[in-house]
Amino acid sequence: MMRKVLIIIFLLFWSCDSENDLTALFYKLNTDILPANSGKVTLEEGEYKFNTLRTIHAIPNEGWLFDHWEGIISGLSNPTDIIFLGDHDIRAVFVKDTFAVRTLAGGKGKGFDLDQFNYPTGIAYDQDENLYVSDMHNHRIQKWIKGATFGVTVAGGNDYGSDSNQLNEPGKIAVDPLGTIYIADSENNRIQKWYKGAKEGVTVAGGNGRGDALNQLDKPYGIALDNDGFLYVSDIDNHRVVRWDPSAKEGIIVAGGNGNGNQSNQLSYPMGIVLDQKKNLYVADTYNHRVQLWTPGAKNGVTILSADDIDFESFNFFTGISVDKKNRLYVSDYEKRQVVEFNMTSNSIKIVAGGNQVGSKPNQFSDPFQIISKTDDFILVADAKNHRIQKWKLNQ
Repeated sequence: MMRKVLIIIFLLFWSCDSENDLTALFYKLNTDILPANSGKVTLEEGEYKFNTLRTIHAIPNEGWLFDHWEGIISGLSNPTDIIFLGDHDIRAVFVKDTFAVRTLAGGKGKGFDLDQFNYPTGIAYDQDENLYVSDMHNHRIQKWIKGATFGVTVAGGNDYGSDSNQLNEPGKIAVDPLGTIYIADSENNRIQKWYKGAKEGVTVAGGNGRGDALNQLDKPYGIALDNDGFLYVSDIDNHRVVRWDPSAKEGIIVAGGNGNGNQSNQLSYPMGIVLDQKKNLYVADTYNHRVQLWTPGAKNGVTILSADDIDFESFNFFTGISVDKKNRLYVSDYEKRQVVEFNMTSNSIKIVAGGNQVGSKPNQFSDPFQIISKTDDFILVADAKNHRIQKWKLNQ
């Protein structure tokens, strides 16, 4: 009997010692890139403790795309998690980005999964070229880090509602240099500010019910930030653009606000807005089928582009608008499903995306909304009804 007890005690001690030895083990991570200099992997090579969970992310260099993983990971998901139960050899494989048109995010049908959207209308980039998408009918903002094959929810996503952790049909968005997101929370008639990593937003404009008082909004949709942190909002049903200074309790009308009309001091359901480096305000005056330029302090806007100026039937309803440093304006035409480039220096105009009727093919749009002209060689378009974000290379 004593012999059996001693054997049991020995086995218990041996089991505990073995478990301690096992948990003290460290395993080696080796990473590789193919081809060389095509990208990088964020998880550093080295030793990791047994049973440790880590996230590994493949980031493509300019001109490359993430394709797949090889080694212990052999999937297409990026980023992805690995657990250290042994030594790991992992290779990130990239391919040349030779696209003319491609889907940058979404395109997997309408849905709520992390690689899907339900009518995305707003897009923005941060300082690290991470993409933010306003997923309107999912009532959330999704962040797609550079090279990712799926997004993560960074604002909303708690069903529709008016609580501080909810959104209700968010429209367009803007991101400041600190990664703070400004959201046109359209059906809640407010602008929500979500600090990086926050679980809920803070109302910085509107939020006092639907109305036309200076502390109210009526379906805010377009949004823009200037370099001094001043917030501009296109207030659709009030036919105006309002500027909200930091910490202000009321907005200041900077365009329109004189009722629905087509006079130079009026707007009609303005949807898209953008600012240039001089704080000139460009307004997609949607139901007037024109783009209005309002200089700082101006009482009237100037029409710089109109459907009446075009000698071919191409424009109808302007929704998205962007301007680059080369004085080129990009306007999305919701009705004609295309994006037009207007060179404000030469007054020349051309179709640079879409224009191939409504559809879901790579060269088609279905309800194009916000546009980003991030660099000189491409634009991004929120292709809402196709539930995707499209990247179009521009002809130079």
